Amino acid sequence: MKAFQICGFTGSGKTTTAEALISRLSEGNETVASVKDIHFQDFSIDTEGKNTSRHCEAGAEPVVARSVSETDFLFKKQMPLTEIVSHFTADWLVVEGYQDFPLPKIVCGKSIDEVDAFLDDHSIAIAGIFANHHKQHKGLRVFNPLIAEDLKDLVHHVRETVFPMLPYVDSACCRLCGMSCTEFVDAVIQKRKQYSDCTIRSQKIQLSINGKELKIVPFVQRLLYNSVIGVVSELDGYKENDTVTIQINAVPGNR
Repeated sequence: MKAFQICGFTGSGKTTTAEALISRLSEGNETVASVKDIHFQDFSIDTEGKNTSRHCEAGAEPVVARSVSETDFLFKKQMPLTEIVSHFTADWLVVEGYQDFPLPKIVCGKSIDEVDAFLDDHSIAIAGIFANHHKQHKGLRVFNPLIAEDLKDLVHHVRETVFPMLPYVDSACCRLCGMSCTEFVDAVIQKRKQYSDCTIRSQKIQLSINGKELKIVPFVQRLLYNSVIGVVSELDGYKENDTVTIQINAVPGNR
């Protein structure tokens, strides 16, 4: 899933930019998911006293509200982005409002000061109200998503620049590429690295739990690989470099 974020202060044009990009990216057969980070402390999509709220208070999680027109999953906690995206799949992910996650970033603003407050090494473009009076800023092109030609160019730029999400493992457990995932994002954006240089993507072991694939840090990969191959290599029929598949079906009460 290719992912990017749109950042900026309230009223800077973030949602307008997100809406325009989502509309264009989803025109073909590609699917687009979005995550909107909301900074109002008391925000809740649920209503106190209603049935779903009572389910939550009784201890259910998640609570699923299903109607004729929509289905909502309610988790009574703030999830990190990596956990959020584990619940769905899409070709593209548009994240609006996050400020602390390393993804390619489109910065929106009304003024130079507002834009500069969000610019960093993740930034790939500038958009929003700032585009009414600027075409370039600090080496980045400024796009106006309300102008058809600008939007076409912005979509092309996003397709050329944005790459699939990294595993975002703890840098203390990986750094096989010589840097953390955050540093690696910067390096790819600045063309000092390629996405394919992420070594954890080419892991020797694929581990899935209930059909959901997990990324495994190098130390655990080596531990599992050496343990499994050490046992399997003693069995008749095994040849070096064979693909080995093990499926464990959990039985309650058996450990």
